[in-house]
Amino acid sequence: MKKKKEHMDEITIPVKSLELLEEKVYSLDECMEHLKRLKAEFENYKKRHERILMENRQLFNERLIRELIPVLENLDRAMDKTSLTSLSSLSSAESFFEGVLLINSQLNDVLKKQGLTKMQTIGLPFNPVLHEALMHVASEQYPEDVIIEEVHGGYMLFDKVIKHAQVIVSKGNVQPSNA
Repeated sequence: MKKKKEHMDEITIPVKSLELLEEKVYSLDECMEHLKRLKAEFENYKKRHERILMENRQLFNERLIRELIPVLENLDRAMDKTSLTSLSSLSSAESFFEGVLLINSQLNDVLKKQGLTKMQTIGLPFNPVLHEALMHVASEQYPEDVIIEEVHGGYMLFDKVIKHAQVIVSKGNVQPSNA
């Protein structure tokens, strides 16, 4: 068997070009290291940002719950069995009802401070973005597409609808047709 003769052609590169190439490789290595550091910093930023969001959410929930606890305690006191058994007299029933009204007012105040508002509906034009029409009925009092009754209230948190109002809408004064 004959061995193949291996030979390599030698390439000559000027020293200046070799130095320039080495500078470029070094520069590229520096860029890669910089990108690795940036990537690590960004990952740390994302983790820190997520942690801060979670902490803020917990802080907000804690504040809201602290404001709701007195309402809950008042409701518990109102629903206490001993106070419910004493409702046999009219004055006891009236004071119980007044207490429940105060608790309702207290709860509404807490929710209003958090940005919750109840929608006004009756007498306003029907808006499918805000309202859900449960039915349309003839009405002599209200023109067509005006809300005549609220079945369930709607709520907004700041400018966002979080519960659509369920309403009954006027068809207007519908006259029976003589055929």
